[in-house]
Amino acid sequence: MATLIADGKSDWMTIEAVADGWSGGGPALLDALRRLAADLATPVYLVGGPVRDWLLGRPGQDLDFAVEGDAPALARRLAVELGGRVVIHSRFGTATVIADIADTSGGRRVDLVTARREVYPRPGGLPQVFPGTIYDDLARRDFSVNAMALPLVGGERQLLAPAGGVEDLKRGVIRILHTDSFVDDPTRLLRAARYEQRLGFALEGDTEGRLRDAVAQGCLNTVSGDRLRRELARMFGETRPGPPLLRAVELGILPAVHPDWGRVDYLQRWAESGPEIIDETGLSSHCRELTWLAALVYPLSENAGEGLISRLNMPKSWEAVVQDSIGLRRQEGVIADPDLLPSRLCGLLEGVNSAAVAAGAGLTDSPAVSGALRRYLVELRHIKPALRGDDLMAMGVPPGPAVGKGLVELRAARQDGRVRDAAGERRWVGECLAANDFME
Repeated sequence: MATLIADGKSDWMTIEAVADGWSGGGPALLDALRRLAADLATPVYLVGGPVRDWLLGRPGQDLDFAVEGDAPALARRLAVELGGRVVIHSRFGTATVIADIADTSGGRRVDLVTARREVYPRPGGLPQVFPGTIYDDLARRDFSVNAMALPLVGGERQLLAPAGGVEDLKRGVIRILHTDSFVDDPTRLLRAARYEQRLGFALEGDTEGRLRDAVAQGCLNTVSGDRLRRELARMFGETRPGPPLLRAVELGILPAVHPDWGRVDYLQRWAESGPEIIDETGLSSHCRELTWLAALVYPLSENAGEGLISRLNMPKSWEAVVQDSIGLRRQEGVIADPDLLPSRLCGLLEGVNSAAVAAGAGLTDSPAVSGALRRYLVELRHIKPALRGDDLMAMGVPPGPAVGKGLVELRAARQDGRVRDAAGERRWVGECLAANDFME
């Protein structure tokens, strides 16, 4: 069961208490938004995750507000007030403000939505939206623990939790708000696994039953690949992606997305080995997230991989990870050859997505392959000759293709340890010139 720092009924349970815990200029943003809301006589509420996380005493960065009125209009004024920029999403009456505020890095992101009610014309489709009250807006949300709000202005600024979110936080459960929730929006299946594991909660009994029924009825087939991919990306971006992904396999969600995603062995292996490899190789945050995609597709056939690329309408970056992960597994016999030169290894891996290489290092059954891939990421790919093209021409290498050929061969010589410093490179170039190796 969860321990709350407030129960939603205390007199001091106001938005100011929440704002005190925000980092990166949260109170300043709150003051600006409150002034504008008061000027426009527009009710504004902090909603969803920020309220939930504060009640649990968890750090939060995202700020989401619901507006009983014109959210884009309020967002435009807020952007001017804070010297930021605004992105409007007219179809749903939502807006995002990105503002430079003191003590932030890269700007503070604030989402404002027009309070609305939703009607789903068909299962899995996008809803039709209509302006509504804050209670309409809370009723359309995915889970009770996300259906809470704090008023920003007005006399009564106590917590609103009409769906029983406070009680479910205390119980430590994830509960849907209505019986057709997963059918209306099957992306909630993935979110259920993500929130359950992130918060250390459990699916409420009836919710888990309806989840499994929705999966068995094929409801994920009604959702576009783009929406499924975005939910997967949110899973990959979790602090610990392994638990929600493994739970999504156990619940049958990922196998319903693709029949070959019913295995947990490679996911479990990457959950155990991945952090060490990521730290060792210094992968970027984006590349680190894509290693989880690589772990999911590592055992697939080429045909299965292409089918998955099509099903999820993958962008080029995801497509490369899928194709490179599957292709790299097929190259393991070559990579394991003890006589393979480092320069040849680099040639094999040149252009291969780093997420695929890193995942391969953690997922292969071959210690030799793992060691070679890790050495490539940590050391070999960073080796470059000290001499440049101008240096080679000054030494007598003919301008044109010979210079490019010389630089490629010089880098290979460094990778293979045949030369170790600039002086050695100069000797090597001199020997090649003497042997006419650079002649076209």
